[in-house]
Amino acid sequence: MKLTPLALAVALFALPAYAQDEEGCPTDAEMVASMTLDELRQYEHSLQNPEMSFEEACKDATDKDEEEATGSRKHYCVKRTAVYSSRNPDTGINETANVTMYDYVSVPDNRNAWNHRVRVVFDAVEGNAMAGLVVAPDVYCGSCTEKQQFQPQTLAGPGSYDFTAALGFDSENGKTSQNTQLVLTRFNVDETPIQMVAPQLRCDKLSRRGSSGCRFTDYPAVFDVSLSDSETDESATHIQVAQSTLPMAIGRWHENPDVRGTPLTRTQNKTLNDANRTASGKLCEARFPGGEAAGLNCDEYPFASTNQGASVVPETSMSVKYILGADNQKVGRRLGTFLCLTARVLEGEDFWVKVVE
Repeated sequence: MKLTPLALAVALFALPAYAQDEEGCPTDAEMVASMTLDELRQYEHSLQNPEMSFEEACKDATDKDEEEATGSRKHYCVKRTAVYSSRNPDTGINETANVTMYDYVSVPDNRNAWNHRVRVVFDAVEGNAMAGLVVAPDVYCGSCTEKQQFQPQTLAGPGSYDFTAALGFDSENGKTSQNTQLVLTRFNVDETPIQMVAPQLRCDKLSRRGSSGCRFTDYPAVFDVSLSDSETDESATHIQVAQSTLPMAIGRWHENPDVRGTPLTRTQNKTLNDANRTASGKLCEARFPGGEAAGLNCDEYPFASTNQGASVVPETSMSVKYILGADNQKVGRRLGTFLCLTARVLEGEDFWVKVVE
């Protein structure tokens, strides 16, 4: 579905209904209908450019491995620097160069295949350390069902060199690891100055019916809702108050785990989702008699699409409020897009909500 922002905007205004499938996932059209203009532009960009650029993926790269690597549910980048030293048998001199390796992946929204990329940068060369130097990164992906290796390159001098290997993991719900090492060969001598371990990657076909995708699930799933967005400000205000008053600050995101609330968990069970909506509706009627009016919906927190909904928890663990229906439905569609596609949160998995300005 490759549409221009204008075509997407037309779709936005043509789709007022709020439809979900049995797993609580919005249709493609409903996902489009929930987007702001900026999000529409980003969506078109992601269709045309399913991978992040090197500059985007690695702008904050550090030398941390696995879940501490710079990244998100959809990408990571690790940067590591070493000194390469090679003894020239013709001169007996040790020749050196600084080598920096970036190991990064940016997964597409809807595929269980991806490109594993490496950028190697050589500088501060002393002597002829680059002459005849063969660079061959090596990637190990234990459970991958599609595996390619990086093609070696014989370098011509200092500079940046890029390598790509296509990988894939056709799995209903499985995890795989990716380990990369840099192999440098000169005068028939191999050296491995850099090794890296990627965050664990989970590939699934369960988050949304008829779709497949992979996410780095070591990174937390955090859903943003904005107080300054006029289309969602009522929901955002309600969530902010609820998180500050309900037990265990349920679902509240904070970078500091000591301040963070207990997580919400997704349910893909339609029966439970419907029961939560029914229970929250009755709770609205009981707490606000006569409060229902044209154009208003009962907004509940925690959400109906969680295992912490109104049919599961005590009334004292629920917050409900009548708000504009358009606001309520807009956030519902965005939440569905987040759970089903953006973060690919599965049944029973944790997520949090961050109220932003």
